[in-house]
Amino acid sequence: MAPRLPRVIDPLQTALIGAALLLAVATGVYVALDRSPDLVLIGLAALVEVGLLVQAVVGIAQVVGDSRGVSVVTFVGYLLAALVVLPAGVLWSLAERSRGATAVLVVAALTVAFLVVRLDQIWSV
Repeated sequence: MAPRLPRVIDPLQTALIGAALLLAVATGVYVALDRSPDLVLIGLAALVEVGLLVQAVVGIAQVVGDSRGVSVVTFVGYLLAALVVLPAGVLWSLAERSRGATAVLVVAALTVAFLVVRLDQIWSV
């Protein structure tokens, strides 16, 4: 039986999920108060994005080094999707400046958390 591959980065994944959920909750408060995103939310989103960049680099390096049992296309697709979703949500929420546009950032943050969980599931197969 082949040895099990190490997970991408467990502490980073936990931090990313927590930060994305924190961003979703904080942005949800902004939606409830009918406020547009400010530098605090954008800064938190930027921190999550930096973590996603680190995860993408490490994840791609690991899958290139040893991809036994991992669907490379699916794994890299999830990594890239996670990188794109949050900036798209931030840009949308800044461009429109409405309650609905701010809610898009909530959805983007929740999507990032889901994608990180799904990456772990794909890697663990």
